[in-house]
Amino acid sequence: MNDAVFEMVLALHLFAVIFWIGGLLMLASLLGRVPLEVGLPKERLLGTVRRLFEVAVNFGAAITIALGIVLILMRPEVLTQGWLHAKLLLVAVILFYHVRFYRRIRFLEDNPSASTRREFAIVHGAVSLLVLAILMLTILKPF
Repeated sequence: MNDAVFEMVLALHLFAVIFWIGGLLMLASLLGRVPLEVGLPKERLLGTVRRLFEVAVNFGAAITIALGIVLILMRPEVLTQGWLHAKLLLVAVILFYHVRFYRRIRFLEDNPSASTRREFAIVHGAVSLLVLAILMLTILKPF
């Protein structure tokens, strides 16, 4: 029974991760379009980005973190494993990007011309690489 509960929590955790990271990647793509738009379309795009962040991305992050804590509480011995420490460090970096997105959205609402497509392409790539590294650590458990 305990293994079944653990696996269910793990499946929900993974779903929340997909929700969170998918939202961050979508934000990067949408924010990359902001410099290409003018007038009302730019305002609408920024409104859409803000709603996506507030609803989907924040929700995905909160559920991911909460279920991650539950998983650790269910198997506390994992805290002694180096791969988890590395993974949590990378998750902290993704949280940095999460907060940066929030601050960038707020700034762009007042200064919609103060961004470049390249900026968000780099962020998109960085988040993608972080997720790949986290997956490799989680699956391979190298440490």
